[in-house]
Amino acid sequence: MNTNVPKLTRRDLLRAGGLTVAGYSLLPMLQPLNVAAKEKAKPRGGAEVCIYIFLQGGAAQMDTFDAKEAPETPEDFDIRKIKQGLSMPVGTMPMLSERTDKFAVVRSNEAWVSEHGQATYYVQTGRMFSPARIHEIPSVGSVIAYEKLDQRKDTDFLPPFISMDMDPDFQVGCGMLPPACAPLNWDSHMAPPFLLPESERDEFEIRRQLLSEIDHQWREEETHRGRIFSDIEEYYRSAYRLSDPKAAPIFDISPEEHKRYGKSYVGKACAMARNVIEADAGAKFIFINHSSWDIHSWAFEKGPDGAGGHQYNVNRQLDAALANLLDDLEERTDENGRPLIEKTFVMVVGDFGRTPGLNANGGRDHHPYAGVTVFAGAGVQGGKIIGATDEIAEKIIDPGWHKERSVYPDDVLVTLYSVMGVDWTKKITQTPSGRAFEYIEHLSPKGPMQFGEISEIFA
Repeated sequence: MNTNVPKLTRRDLLRAGGLTVAGYSLLPMLQPLNVAAKEKAKPRGGAEVCIYIFLQGGAAQMDTFDAKEAPETPEDFDIRKIKQGLSMPVGTMPMLSERTDKFAVVRSNEAWVSEHGQATYYVQTGRMFSPARIHEIPSVGSVIAYEKLDQRKDTDFLPPFISMDMDPDFQVGCGMLPPACAPLNWDSHMAPPFLLPESERDEFEIRRQLLSEIDHQWREEETHRGRIFSDIEEYYRSAYRLSDPKAAPIFDISPEEHKRYGKSYVGKACAMARNVIEADAGAKFIFINHSSWDIHSWAFEKGPDGAGGHQYNVNRQLDAALANLLDDLEERTDENGRPLIEKTFVMVVGDFGRTPGLNANGGRDHHPYAGVTVFAGAGVQGGKIIGATDEIAEKIIDPGWHKERSVYPDDVLVTLYSVMGVDWTKKITQTPSGRAFEYIEHLSPKGPMQFGEISEIFA
């Protein structure tokens, strides 16, 4: 799904400056915001930052965190009962199988849709895609960034919302919210384009000063055009802060670290996310995209060298990346001696689940009726298992939480807002379309529904 969201990167601004984007479609983001809450919620709080790992394509629940023995299951997946109610594919997820006390698993997830574009949009926004509001609806990462803007310190040089390895066509931006809430996107396997070599700093400063002088007259105008340039300048300043020399080490992952995290894109992204948390330089929401979970064919087929098929690869990549991330966040501390995991909310979410049994091509198809989500950190009770499916992981037989129904993406987002200390009942009433933007809507594809925090995952 190409949502045609305008893409205005910090690199664009650093290279061209404000004058080149005078006609850019930023008008929806410049409307005054009127934020209100009909019924004030009581967020749990406890997390200062979230790492959101998205399994793009939809994880097969029966091959990962809701492992089931089936005729198609390869013997070397080595599915074992780890403890009462939880089995894991030890052969492909050995590290996580030894760390089940560090995360909670929700196995009663259900998705509203089974098409990738719509499902990917939904898990980022908590609503169905609407072409009429494409420039208006922000992602949950941008909403959290917006809620945390007043907490930024003068020394912060990282943007509040960082996104790694997400296809720009699927990334939801800041919508009507200020440009400072937009995601900073980059590929983890490439050198960050915003890092400035010291040898170029003097020349860069001269050009930046010249640009500032040229744009001054536009920014000073008390007109709509002046407000556009003021907002663009703020976006430009956020890009400039990224040239801080302290930023370079955050994105410099040694070969040894990369190997430990699995020598994959998601491994490198998770190692960078750990560094971002440790730097404590303003980032509040880190979105990591782990692709290649849409395995419609040859899930378990092995090559002539004995290497595993697609399901083997993604399982092993996530295993090394997530296990080492949790270990490091637990072992490393902030300046007050507090383990980083205590202030970091980690969540692993997919589009939807996959079908039991293999199709004619040896893969699994889309299945919205059962799926898994993993949570860790910030008060999550490690080892907690919520919900259960039948013997082939096709249907939910026990929701396992107080709502006594399936857990929907909206409930997952309520949980995220709550642990981040955000009142999810808020809404922005003055929008470009005239329709209020609710942080969490209560009109689901099945009609009105009250969504809530999955409180059972917390200690």
